[in-house]
Amino acid sequence: AVRLGLGHVLGVKAAEVEALVGEREHGGAYRSLEDLASRAGAGRPALSRLAWSGAADRLATGLGDCRYARREALWRLGVAAPPVAQGRHGTQLALALDLPAAPALDPLRDWDAMIADYQTTGLTTAAHPLGLLRAGLLARRAATSADLGRIAHGTRVRIGGLVVARQRPGTASGVCFMLLEDEHGTINLVVPPAVYERHRLVVRTEPLVLAEGVLERYAAGGGAVNVLVRRLTALDGVDGPAAEVKDFSPLDERELERREREGAAVAAGGGGAGFRAVAPPVMSFAQGRRR
Repeated sequence: AVRLGLGHVLGVKAAEVEALVGEREHGGAYRSLEDLASRAGAGRPALSRLAWSGAADRLATGLGDCRYARREALWRLGVAAPPVAQGRHGTQLALALDLPAAPALDPLRDWDAMIADYQTTGLTTAAHPLGLLRAGLLARRAATSADLGRIAHGTRVRIGGLVVARQRPGTASGVCFMLLEDEHGTINLVVPPAVYERHRLVVRTEPLVLAEGVLERYAAGGGAVNVLVRRLTALDGVDGPAAEVKDFSPLDERELERREREGAAVAAGGGGAGFRAVAPPVMSFAQGRRR
């Protein structure tokens, strides 16, 4: 099992986490959602973020199915927790009263739980996004990173992944390098200048992509596997086919930068249920900076 510390939950103050942990060490483990709300010393915003991250799943009782736990905990803590934790005269705590049962709630799908994980912690310890998309990718005859070692040099391949790094160095004559990740490992993409110009909005802004190209494995390169990209599209939706992305080339640089700023603003605001709003930042290969 992988355990993630409470300090990783975005939007929860360090003082609230310290108070929660300190009370747990002093008074013992929290026994229920009511007990958490009355002892934690955290307000409704912090408890809501903790519930939505899955931190309170084990305290939601009588559920029988973990798919309901996160929404149940969110609903019940929203009833019990005070609006704020700290006031001028001390900490406002909730009364240790039995909480009413939540109304009938829809189960949380795996994709929605993964979105909630990224929105609240910036990562997930459960299913990888590509693992959840795998059935649709198999229907499109897309390979995985684990398959590439068994595919011959020069074979045309189709592969999807989460973009984790990209770089377009000035010494590479316009070639862009991308690193994708799926549930099995990583994939190196080489995007020639013409393909970059044709699909640069996808290259520069999409967190989930489907690449089509030719597999390369040269002995001179130590047998490293690359995919020379011929076509790049965005992976939209969970089960539907990959979206055809409009060709914006030639696209004015100011317009492209405006679109990228708008996407960053949406992500910063946490709005929307799509993966674009919560996708982890893409890193540069060399500098390790957000790009």
